[in-house]
Amino acid sequence: MDVLARITSGSVEICFRSISSVLKQKHPLALANITQSKNSEFLGYLHSFRGLAILKIVFGHAVAAACIGVYGVFDVSNPILMISEVFYHDSTLYFAIISGILFSQVLKPRGYFKFYKSKLKHIVLPYLFFTVVLTLIKINFRQFSNFQDGLQWTVSKIWMNFIFGKANFALWYIPILIALFLVTPVLEFLQKRNSITKICFFIMMILPLFISRVQNLTAYHVSVETIIYFTGAYAFGMYLGEDLNDKLKWLKTYQFQITLLGYISSAWLFYLYIYDLDAVGMLSLKETVFYIQKISFAIIFILWFKTFQDKQPHWLIPIASDSFSIYFIHGSLLYTLLPWVMSILKPITLQSLKVVLGAFILGSLVMVLSMLMVAISKKLFGKYSRMIVGA
Repeated sequence: MDVLARITSGSVEICFRSISSVLKQKHPLALANITQSKNSEFLGYLHSFRGLAILKIVFGHAVAAACIGVYGVFDVSNPILMISEVFYHDSTLYFAIISGILFSQVLKPRGYFKFYKSKLKHIVLPYLFFTVVLTLIKINFRQFSNFQDGLQWTVSKIWMNFIFGKANFALWYIPILIALFLVTPVLEFLQKRNSITKICFFIMMILPLFISRVQNLTAYHVSVETIIYFTGAYAFGMYLGEDLNDKLKWLKTYQFQITLLGYISSAWLFYLYIYDLDAVGMLSLKETVFYIQKISFAIIFILWFKTFQDKQPHWLIPIASDSFSIYFIHGSLLYTLLPWVMSILKPITLQSLKVVLGAFILGSLVMVLSMLMVAISKKLFGKYSRMIVGA
């Protein structure tokens, strides 16, 4: 099987086997319950892929944070950061693909009322909770001369952060995800109605090759281009989720070619980074190639996890179950822990080693602490925990 898949998964397995055994609880998708039917088996390998996706996101951000901690700047010409960016950047596309597959395979048969009710309770409410908490933490209330001014400013700030995902650098994706849920009925209509709408649906899947994601972590703005970019991945997931087993069997016959495409796109990305090539008019060449790469790797990883059948990696189960909570929490923890991690690595003079160790320590600590916080929330709030922290 694909070497990259083995390395990516295996490199974090040792660290999280012990975490998983400590924090393992009766997750709704626990292994004992996910191998009893064809649908459950599907949830098993997709669940594992979701666990891998959040690990890639967290450790990708950990490398970026460590580079900033060591060098004081986010410089993609740095070889370590360049490697991280090539393989970890845009890993949120995996979440969009997973969401699309889940809609077609699991959520659509339940109807739109239950679909939107579930998203409101388990994504929007936790997102609101974290937006409020993270916004309040950053506000210096001494700057306000009276209570009314402070209240007005705080409510306005919370609202803006909620709409645009600015309470934390990682939360930008949640407004995009909510937009994907809102356009789901339109996408389903295009996917099913007639030959013309099916062509439109196919165009949606390939639009990210020509319309690039706009990255802006500071401005209060959600770009239409970014929504379109992730809609393509979501639509691809919806397409894959229809007759999933048949499509995976077909894709398996082209597994070598897809793997090769993943490697070629990765090599192309290195070329673009090394020679600082990107913009062609309004198009980002990097984002175009990232889309090809992430679609290819998503197929590779799904096919790989499917080979495990009912023997999915046990250590990934709790990580996957807590994935959205980890996503909500990890950004704040990374930069809270960064000064402490840099201080303990201060004696190390080799900066590249300091980045690697710092990223590993940061990523591991963030995963452990995030899962501990989720476990505490589950103990305190029981079934209502999902409406607070997302798990």
